Amino acid sequence: MSPSSTIARAAIAFIMTVALANTARAAAASCQEATQHLVMLIKNNWPSSDENTPAATGDMIGWIARKSSAGFAAGARRFALTYSHREFTGRAERLKPPFTPSKELLKALDNLDADMVVIGLPGTNIVAANSIGGTAHCNSTVFFSVSKGRMRVVPGPQAWNNDVGGSCGLTRSFASIDRVAFIIDDNVDSGPSMASTLTLTPWGNGKWLDPCRADFVFAPYFNTTNLQNDWVGLNNWENNDCGIEGCEGFRRAALSLVKQTQIDRTGVEDHLLAAMTTSQREAYGRLKRIADRPDTADLLPGGDDAANPATATTAAAALTDKGPLVLPMVVDGRVFLATVGHFTIGWRVFSDWKVSVETGEADHTREIARFAIGMTQGPIISATVK
Repeated sequence: MSPSSTIARAAIAFIMTVALANTARAAAASCQEATQHLVMLIKNNWPSSDENTPAATGDMIGWIARKSSAGFAAGARRFALTYSHREFTGRAERLKPPFTPSKELLKALDNLDADMVVIGLPGTNIVAANSIGGTAHCNSTVFFSVSKGRMRVVPGPQAWNNDVGGSCGLTRSFASIDRVAFIIDDNVDSGPSMASTLTLTPWGNGKWLDPCRADFVFAPYFNTTNLQNDWVGLNNWENNDCGIEGCEGFRRAALSLVKQTQIDRTGVEDHLLAAMTTSQREAYGRLKRIADRPDTADLLPGGDDAANPATATTAAAALTDKGPLVLPMVVDGRVFLATVGHFTIGWRVFSDWKVSVETGEADHTREIARFAIGMTQGPIISATVK
């Protein structure tokens, strides 16, 4: 090979390397810009006033997909079915335009849960078959392309290969933003975290590109009637025994305790004690002694940081009905012992709060009331694109 040929090949290789690097940078910039646009759309449409405004329900993409938003298009549902080779083939052949599934695609679909939804990615010939299965609500997705009646299976994003369990407990959507097709995973769940992450994986140049993400922190929205589960029925609660005054005062006090705990889990007891009289504080101390309920260990990671909404949320999220926070409750001047924590079922922790109320007797305490306080994601406090 002549020196000139070697130099020419090296120059071509260098140009290709630079071009690929530029393409990668452009793709990353496009992903970031699209994510910024999506964040703007969500913030513009998400409920953002005071606690009297009803909270949004469902995942963030589902919320904005109900509205007409410039630059955003949700993936079109082709069909939903309980899977079998015959049923899927029949549905595919009735589409416009139709296609005939290959043996490779049918074999890949055999690995999904039977109930699946088939959705097209806007602006592409890529189709996603997605199912959600198991108690952990794990997503399984098979992608394939359809062109002129012919189809082929398309591998999923490379980042999914070693991400065991990464598809569980999230909502997976397919959409285009600024004419770029994306898989959008929203890890919002039924748990107590007032934070959520959107992971956007773009499709471009015939392949899945590196993902971008947007991290959201929400203010809590509280409700005493709209709950995730029928906790009274599930936990076999007895009738509340609040006395002749009724339970409404206790319910209001329970709601107040939950709100204060969510804001400042580490400082709530001190704040409550500071507002009590000396005799009330002594009564509370006696109730704790006879109930034999030591304080829950400080669960706040990294030290106290009540000014940081995400840190404060993490601390409050660690409280459960099995490991609640013990607090004083004052109703009509009388002191009661309250425990505050999130409901649990098995390994699942829910955002709804359980508040129990105990009164003192001779040498023990007796539970007189239980209350369920609903908590959902309210106004957006912050959103960061990475």
